[in-house]
Amino acid sequence: MKIILDELMVTRSIECGIKRANRYRPQFEGVTTKKNYDQDLHGGSFSEFAEKQIDAVGAECVVAEYLGFEDYQPLNETYKDKADVGQNIEVKHTYLEQGNLIITGIDRDADIAVLVTGRCPTYYLAGWFWVKEAKDEKYRSELLVGDSYLIPRKDLLPVEFIEMDRDIAYERAYPL
Repeated sequence: MKIILDELMVTRSIECGIKRANRYRPQFEGVTTKKNYDQDLHGGSFSEFAEKQIDAVGAECVVAEYLGFEDYQPLNETYKDKADVGQNIEVKHTYLEQGNLIITGIDRDADIAVLVTGRCPTYYLAGWFWVKEAKDEKYRSELLVGDSYLIPRKDLLPVEFIEMDRDIAYERAYPL
């Protein structure tokens, strides 16, 4: 499902993404115990690092827009203590058009993870999966760094199967 952010959400993505990149500068520089694995693997300038943060924030905005959150404000300084959207939605972003969902050991078990591809302002909602179910041994990946799980695209549930009750996501029992 293709979603294009409006000008306001693009502006919010840029502002929040730049703040996030500056906040994560120690990760970019490799001077913290919390690593940025993408940066370690692919390198790049700080400007490229900031673009990745902007695109990740844009992905969060897309999920919020699709699920009906009005006037969504992306957050900083929450890391894994709080969901990206609502109370239990973790947004995972990849540039790979056919990329898979990657869950790490520190992702919260009670959350759902929504996979988003693309770059600001154009994104695609690829599907979602329960984080707790993703941490099954059958998804464990030795190809990824750390405690990681790779969920193939074919295993993802369609975003149409997400139902919201205020700001909590559930699995819809029957498609619309």
